Amino acid sequence: MSDKGNLASEYLDRGWSIIPIKPESKRPRFSWKKYQDELPTPEEVEDWWRDHPDDEIAIITGDLSGVVVVDCDNEEAAAAAAAAGMTSPVEATTRRGKHLYFAHPRDGVRRGPRAGNNSRGADWPRIDGLDFRGDGSYALLPGSTNYAWAIATGHDVEDMPEWKDWKPRVACDDPHHFEFADLDLSDVAVRKPDDFLDEWERTAKYVKERFPSTLKIPSGLGNSRNERIMNYASECVLDGVFGAELRVRCHAFQNEFFEEPLGESEFEATCRSMEEAERRNHPERFGEDGTYIYKEDKPISTGPRRLITMSDADELMERSKTREYLIEPWLPPATICQVYGYSGHGKSMFVQHAMGCLATGSRRFGPFEIAKPGRVLYLDFEMGMGTIARRLSELRQMHGEAEDRLQIWAPFVDNSEINLKTNEGRQELARLVDEVQPDVVVIDTIRSAFPGLAENSADEWAKVNSLAVRLRNAGMSVILVHHSNKPGENGMGREAGSTNQLTVLDTQIRVAQVFQDEETAKQNAAIHDTTYSTPVWPMLQGALPVMSNLYMVMELRYGKVREWTEEHDRVQWVGFGASTVTDERHLVSSRSTKQRAKELALTGESVDMIANRLSRPQRLIEEWLSA
Repeated sequence: MSDKGNLASEYLDRGWSIIPIKPESKRPRFSWKKYQDELPTPEEVEDWWRDHPDDEIAIITGDLSGVVVVDCDNEEAAAAAAAAGMTSPVEATTRRGKHLYFAHPRDGVRRGPRAGNNSRGADWPRIDGLDFRGDGSYALLPGSTNYAWAIATGHDVEDMPEWKDWKPRVACDDPHHFEFADLDLSDVAVRKPDDFLDEWERTAKYVKERFPSTLKIPSGLGNSRNERIMNYASECVLDGVFGAELRVRCHAFQNEFFEEPLGESEFEATCRSMEEAERRNHPERFGEDGTYIYKEDKPISTGPRRLITMSDADELMERSKTREYLIEPWLPPATICQVYGYSGHGKSMFVQHAMGCLATGSRRFGPFEIAKPGRVLYLDFEMGMGTIARRLSELRQMHGEAEDRLQIWAPFVDNSEINLKTNEGRQELARLVDEVQPDVVVIDTIRSAFPGLAENSADEWAKVNSLAVRLRNAGMSVILVHHSNKPGENGMGREAGSTNQLTVLDTQIRVAQVFQDEETAKQNAAIHDTTYSTPVWPMLQGALPVMSNLYMVMELRYGKVREWTEEHDRVQWVGFGASTVTDERHLVSSRSTKQRAKELALTGESVDMIANRLSRPQRLIEEWLSA
């Protein structure tokens, strides 16, 4: 057995419950809940370190081992512990601070773990880096890498003092005579502005200061990935967030800030640990039916806020340039987009082909460019089994294989409905999101997903907006497919319902079908091709392979656009054709201004000539051509 294995056996002989820790992740080698209630056998310890001789050694703190540990992760935490009377002759040095060892009182009181950075100050000091490892926790022991005993002269491990529970101190010699002048606040830590930030805000600030170029925290380097994710999960639990929604939020947190997220098993263990800890440590916060009834009253932030000034313009411009679109320019990450059109005009067909190209990693979807493959969760509330089967076959033939990056839910799959107006429906959506981990969530259509929606009611649209915002804030882009009113004599019909539906939209795209025949266009409330100065059908027909014919053309026109860019073109056209010999399907389209610039450059035109022809600034043309 390795040296660490022999030392682990010695700790076991002391009556301590010992578990192995994976050195690469500092997480337990296996599920360790069993060993909170019973000691491992000597044979188990021998097997563990024989199979993994380099594993670190940890003690499960609490009643069974008879040990609790105060973890001081920095000098401020160590000073705060000393000021609070947390002193012990039995210490261990750690990589960043020290551990103070105390004997568990074994008085039948459960003392769960506490973290200083998210403490409310009632049962543990609110000091960043000062943590308590009690019942249901563990701590690395000396013999592990960068851990060593630092026991005071004349003492040994058996001299751990009994733990005295910490309580906030208020000095008052005579409880019957109190004066504010007598109030001793010398041990009260003044809260800094950062203390008012939640973990998301705190981590965002850290990322901006330390990693401004990538806005991602790299692995290692003591950046506390596991601790930050655990703290965020803990805050979510305090807000009453459990189950699938907790996992959605935590996935969003780690994907937002870390280059390398936790492995799935470790991630699940973290979420489950926070849920179990809350149930175990605070059963009074749960109702008789098991529902969470406690919600912390959080202070209103009084710390300084980061505001934008003119001097920030250059930095913001550079950051916006580094943003990688899912589909350029209308689908960036974490956005809300509405695609609407009159019945039968192809709005679902447009979205499905767009998502098919995104999921397969096609470089282009007609006039739009795609940077890399994305994952899509498509909620189709309307199409039947046969229609979806034909559409999937068409997408695969035209764009390639998406594997599991495009996943579709439809009611016929499991013979069940999802009503997004209800809590149960939203929880089911959260479960699907947790399983798929999508970059994009498509809801097709709003009317069917929110049955009985009073479309002219602003309050009703608030429910749709709230769900879309929650998905967006969790890091996903949301596409809401909606229908329009029937077009009238004066133009195409606008989106149906209250204008409150536009409140949270970043981008709105109207899909309208184009016909060559005027009477057919009129019957279908569509666009007649001759209304354009240059008819579209001949242009797109010319882009098809020989022996192929167009069978559908749609106009794509922007409505509301919150952030118009120089990549946006007010209108584009997409056509679908088929071979008259093989029935092979093809997608053709008009070209974006960016695509036209690249084509002109290939013919030898200079940058200034291209800029003049396309009415775009030269610096933009140079950026496009150098990309």
